Amino acid sequence: MWKKDDMPEPSNPMRPEPAASGYDRGSVPRTSTGERATIGRSITINGEVTGDEDLLIQGKIDGSVNLKQHAVTVGPEGEVRANITARVAVIEGRVEGNIDAEEQVILRSTARVQGDLTAPRVVLEDGARFRGGVDMGESVERSRASSSASSSASKTSSSASTSSSTSGGDAAAKSGTSAAAAPAPR
Repeated sequence: MWKKDDMPEPSNPMRPEPAASGYDRGSVPRTSTGERATIGRSITINGEVTGDEDLLIQGKIDGSVNLKQHAVTVGPEGEVRANITARVAVIEGRVEGNIDAEEQVILRSTARVQGDLTAPRVVLEDGARFRGGVDMGESVERSRASSSASSSASKTSSSASTSSSTSGGDAAAKSGTSAAAAPAPR
């Protein structure tokens, strides 16, 4: 005879079930090679973290994290007091610092972030706590290149206007009139 208890419980396809360790490693973006380094719970790093593979942070970092072409994940027990630069940044723990990602920043429901986010795509799950600014504009390098080009152009035009106003002041001084007494142009 059929009993309801004999039926297997359906899994929720919208939310993957956590692994036995309590941390769902399948939710972390990986490189095509699947390589990923882990900073364990008992590890504390003071300084700059760089590398050429994805990184899972379960410990503490003070300084900077620079993995521009790779994914950086701050696990649920991770604490980072650093600016993070990555291709994809997934935050489940605590971060105090700016996060700059080439592709995407994801703040999971357990995330606690204080700092600015810069990425073309930003995901904030329900429950995530965030204090800072969000910039989803063009890539940071492209905006830096265009701002440095425009600032050098404005320096050139401002130095040209400074030299013309200086020569005008010299002409007024030579003619015996004061530059302050001359009427202001409208």
